[in-house]
Parts: sequence; C-alpha cells; structure tokens
Amino acid sequence: MSGPSGGRIPDSFIEALLAKTDIVSVIQESIKLKKNGANYSACCPFHHEKTPSFTVSQTKQFYHCFGCSAHGDAIRFLMDYQSLSFVDAVEQLAARLGMSVPKDPVLVAKAQVKQSTTSVLKRSADFYADLLKNHIDAKLAHDYLKKRGLTGQVAKAFQLGFAPKGWDNLLSHFSKEADALKVLEETGLIIRHKEGRLYDRFRERIMFPIRDRKGDVIGFGARVMDKSQPKYLNSPESPIFQKSHCLYGIYEALKTKQKWQTAIVVEGYMDVVALSQMGVHGAVATLGTAITSHHLTTLFHLVDEIVFCFDGDKAGMGAAWKALQLVLGLLQEGRKVSFVFLPQGEDPDSYVRQQGKEAFLGLVKNGTPLSEYFFATLSEKIKPNSVDSRAHLASIARPLIETIPPGIFKEMMYEQLANIVSSTPQVVRGEKAFRSYYSPKGQTKLKVAPPPQPMETAYIASALLLREPNLYTSANTQATFNQEIKAPGMELFYFLCTLLSSDPLLSSLQLRQKLLENNFDVNRLKECENKVAILPLDGLEAEFCGALKRLEVIGREQTMEKLILKAKISELSEEEKKALKEFLQFRESIG
Repeated sequence: MSGPSGGRIPDSFIEALLAKTDIVSVIQESIKLKKNGANYSACCPFHHEKTPSFTVSQTKQFYHCFGCSAHGDAIRFLMDYQSLSFVDAVEQLAARLGMSVPKDPVLVAKAQVKQSTTSVLKRSADFYADLLKNHIDAKLAHDYLKKRGLTGQVAKAFQLGFAPKGWDNLLSHFSKEADALKVLEETGLIIRHKEGRLYDRFRERIMFPIRDRKGDVIGFGARVMDKSQPKYLNSPESPIFQKSHCLYGIYEALKTKQKWQTAIVVEGYMDVVALSQMGVHGAVATLGTAITSHHLTTLFHLVDEIVFCFDGDKAGMGAAWKALQLVLGLLQEGRKVSFVFLPQGEDPDSYVRQQGKEAFLGLVKNGTPLSEYFFATLSEKIKPNSVDSRAHLASIARPLIETIPPGIFKEMMYEQLANIVSSTPQVVRGEKAFRSYYSPKGQTKLKVAPPPQPMETAYIASALLLREPNLYTSANTQATFNQEIKAPGMELFYFLCTLLSSDPLLSSLQLRQKLLENNFDVNRLKECENKVAILPLDGLEAEFCGALKRLEVIGREQTMEKLILKAKISELSEEEKKALKEFLQFRESIG
C-alpha cells in the first residue's frame, strides 16, 4: 500500500483501486519493460545504471530496484516518476479505470479554495506578463532584461512580468471582483493600509511567478531594476506558500526534455533564469531564505546529485557550511553532493554571461566534493598541528559524521578523519574510549559491551509504529521521544511520535499519508518495513520495547561520548566524572 488518504479518500477505495490496477501496464506507459520469467525488468528510472536491476512483479503488483532500493506499488511509482502528490496519483489511476474518486466534502471545499486562490494568482501572473509586453513604461524592463542577456523566449518560459510604477495597477485590474480582491489581500499582492484603503505591494519591479511542482502559481518574487534595496522582495507566506518548502525553478527543471539528473542550487531568481537562457537547466533557488532540510528532502526525492553554487565571499562560505550540515543526514547510498564557489564579485548570472555555458558546466563538473570541503573547512578552522588541536578537530567532526546514514561513505569519512588526526577509525569513533577511560592502573578494566550501532534502530521503531500504531501508547515511548538522539531516521520517528501524541487513534494508513505529505524520504523505512512485516503480532510489542531501549542507549552514549572527547582536552567537573562512571556501569549492566 502506497499510503492513505489521510481522510481525503477512503482507505477501502484505495484498496479497490490497487486491486483493479495492473502495475505492469502503468509502468510500461513510462518505461520499456522486458519479460524476465514471471517478472519484468528494466534499467531503473530512479537512478543511472547500465545493467537492469529494476524488477516489476505482476503477481505481487509491486516493483523493486536492487540498485537504489526504490520500491512500491502503482501509486508510489506515479508519485516518484511524475512527481505527483498522493491524491493526484490516485486520481490519475482512477481516471485510467473510469473510477470516480470519493472525497471528504470538507476537504473538497478546502481544495476548491486552493484552486480558486491559484487561479487568481495565475491571472495575476498573466497580468504582469502582459504589462511586460504592452505597458507604456515596459521599455525600462525590456532594456534591463536585455542588459542581463535575457530573450523573450526565456521570459515567456518563466512567465516573467513587469510591475510598473503606481499604487493600483493590479488593484484596478481586479477592482470589480470582490472575491479576487479578497484572495489578493490574503496572499499579500495587495495591502490594506491602516486607514482602510488598498494598494499594490509591487511597483517598478521585474516579476517572477513562483510555481509549485505542478505548475500552479503560489507566490511571487520581484526584483528591482536599479541598485535600490531590497533587491528582491517576495509575497508573504500564505496557506499555499511556505518559503521553507518552496524552490524557485523546480517546475521548469521538471519540464526539461531530458530527465532531471543534477540540481544546481543558487541564491537568486535571476541566476536560475540566466542559467536557463544559456542552456544550463536544472537550477533552483531558495526564496530569500537559507536552504532547509525540507528543500533538500524535496530535491533528493527528484534527483541523485545536488551541486551548491555560492558566491566565494564570507556569506557564501557560511551558507555552504550550513547546507553541508543539513545534507549530511540525507547522504544515502547513490547520492552525491558537491560545492562550487565562484570568484569574488561573481554570481552564476554574471559568470555564465561572461564565461559561457561550457565554462560554468566545467565548474559544476569539477565542484569540490562534500568530503573534501568538509575536512578542508575544519582543518582551516582548527589546524591539526598538535595533539590538543587534533583531538578538538575530532570532537567537532565526529558528531557531524555520525549523522550520516550507515554505509561505505560514512566509513570512509571516519577513515579520512583518522588520517587527518593521526589516529584510527575506532578511536575517532569513540569506541575505545569506553573501554580505556577511567580504568585506574592496577585495577581490572571494565568489561563493557561494544557500543550499539544506530544503523536501522529508529527506522525499525518507525516501521513497527506504522504496522501497529497502538504500540505508541502501550510502551513507554514518551521517555525516548523526549530525548535528543541523533541517529539515522530519528527525525521521521519523532514526527510519527508527535502525530500519535496528539492523536493516538491515527491509523497506519493515515500515518503513511502524513509522511508523504511532508516529503519524508521513506526508501530506508520501506526496507525495515519488509523486515517487520514477517514478525508475528504477539511479538511486536517486545520488538518495539527493544528498539526503544536501544535508542535510549544511543542517547545516553552520545551524551557520554561528548564527555569522553572533552576529557581528552580538558578536566571534567566532578558532576561530569560521576555521570561518566554511572554510564560505564550502565553499559556494563546491559553487556
């Protein structure tokens, strides 16, 4: 089952829809499948490969890639391949079969409100685009765009517009439509003065409609044509427009003729448009905010490679480091991240215009790999030229590396750290510290079990909750939920706990839909769900309690590891020494 309706579509309808759907015919509409015994095979559409590892089972109505672990049913395939929401994928499947999708009347009304809102915003975008073509003052905008090297073709592709001087251009255009004016005020395109009169938000600016993945206009960005400030101005957030979730250019990137492979993250709308003008497609920009984990999760749902392109100044370096810290926890096998820093005073727009497409693509191709940038930055800040400084560098690097999902890349990061600080991977991980610290000479060393590996623990706990949500209330979940534990999958587990804490009656299907709606990457979770699926019902609670216990140990361990690393470079307080001894005793008791 791909996921539920979350109240929008009855679960029984989803089950009936999937029962009538032939997954082979659905997938064959997008990629060519070859009969291979009882199953069908193809090169995976979700990652690049030469030898087919993508298998479709007509019997089980399920697909699985042995290369990247992508798998699911027909709904999941449409969601991933066509970048559809759960509801849109269900509606598309239902339309193929001539089935009518039943919906909750309340949510139907909500969807209609959204549709009417995006309709008014689209008409506003059309209005601004028409002003760019025909307004008496549009020559100012034309001259500016030509100066930036932009043609009418790219302006049309991104539906660029023009907001001329004046306080009521948009207001007058919709003056006879009370409902539309209400939408414009709610979305911030017109503003109500404290005296009650309305006026346009945007004046004397180039307009950039911001579209979601489906192409609906959800907001606007606007840029000045001179050196006045602020350079960029966005429409305010609304129920359909959250800047931490949206990326400018994502719709255009998905529309490219070739499958989108690499996302180039830049800082400005004009950078995205200028790169497209020069034939560099697939660039996106944040909306005047720093990159967020939601942005990154969205991108990795669509591509395997992200290249961050920043200015080479102090602000650009700071933005790159923040992006690096966020992306570490998403570095599953097959994903690649690199960084490009442009020469001082350059941005992607100016660089590609002056140096050309091939020069810019050369920068992207030869970008600094994440691992290289990670260690170069730390080594520059903390010169590893003494025992103390190397220990300090290790103490800073280790918690960051630990956020990386288990795999070869994580192991190699630890090996590289060990080389830099002249140690071993085991020591920089902190594994030997538990056995050697606080064992006085002449006394028998504590026999402590090896630290438990985080690996899949949080994912297993989440998979168990999805199979049986009642486990949340039957076990002491809240104690674990309250801890700050850093491990792969903890964000997802915390999210499920938050949902069940507020509504313990949520069903498994409803929880799945919430995950889909919030763009969680569930590939790793699905692997664990396969393991959990074979467990007997009467053993689920014991498994869940065991997972909670392991998470508790991981949380305690992470706290103590900080103390151990601190002890290498400074004296611990009496309270910290006591806490460390208690933890070692706790580890011995569970060993």
